[in-house]
Amino acid sequence: MTDHFNEAAEYMDMIGRRHELGVAFNDLLTMSLCSYHKTNIKSNLLVKDAPNEELYMQTIAKYSKEHINIFPKILAKLHLQVFDDPYSDILGHYYTERITKGQNGQYFTPGAICEILAKLQGAGEDVEHKTVYDPACGSGRLLMCFAKHAPRNYFFGNDKNETCAKMAALNFFINGMVGEVACMDSLSMEWSCGWQINTDGIGITPIHKDQSRIWTAPPEPQKIILPSENPDDPAGKPGAQLDLF
Repeated sequence: MTDHFNEAAEYMDMIGRRHELGVAFNDLLTMSLCSYHKTNIKSNLLVKDAPNEELYMQTIAKYSKEHINIFPKILAKLHLQVFDDPYSDILGHYYTERITKGQNGQYFTPGAICEILAKLQGAGEDVEHKTVYDPACGSGRLLMCFAKHAPRNYFFGNDKNETCAKMAALNFFINGMVGEVACMDSLSMEWSCGWQINTDGIGITPIHKDQSRIWTAPPEPQKIILPSENPDDPAGKPGAQLDLF
C-alpha cells in the first residue's frame, strides 16, 4: 500500500494502544461522518445540527486531547490517498488487515476482481444516470470501482455490519460519489441506520428508513431463465445438473 496508508495506519495504531482498536476505528468513522454533515458544509460551520453535534460530542468524549488531535491527521491521509489514487479503499484494507483479520468471513473482494466485475456490469464513460446497487457492499469497494469508470451515476449500497456501512458512506463522500448507504439486512430488510451522500449538494445526511430509497423501493427480483428450463434444452428437466466430467 501507499505511504498514506502506512502513515494513517501508524496513527490509528497509536490510538489502539490506549483504546480497543475496533472501537476506535468505528469512532473515527462516526466522527468523520458527523464532520461532513451537510449542515456543517452548507453553513461553513455557522449552523449546527443538534442530533449530529450530540453524537459527535458523545463519541469523542472518551479520548484525550492527544488522541483527539490524531483523528484529523488520519482523515487528512484519507484525502491525500484519494488525491493520489482515486477510488482506492484504504479504509477497507486497514479494517480487514488490522481489525477483523478475516473473522466472520470478512474478506473483501480484491481490487482486481472488482475491476473485472465492474467491467462485466458495463462500467464505462458512456454509462450515465443509472442506478448502481450492491446489497452487501462492505466498504463500498465494488461500487467505487464502477464509479472510477462511470462516475456520473447514482450509487446505492447496504451492509448489515454498521462499521462496513460507515466505511462505505465515508468512501462515497471523499470520492465525490452521489447516492445512499444503509446499514440493514438486505434479506430481512431489518433497518439500523443510513445516509444520503452528496445528494442535493455536497455533504452527508443521516436518514430514517422511510427516507431511504433502498428500504422503501428495493430492486425487484428478476426471474432468471436457466438453459435447463427451456423444453428444447438437452440438459433435461428444470434444475438438472450438467455433466462436466
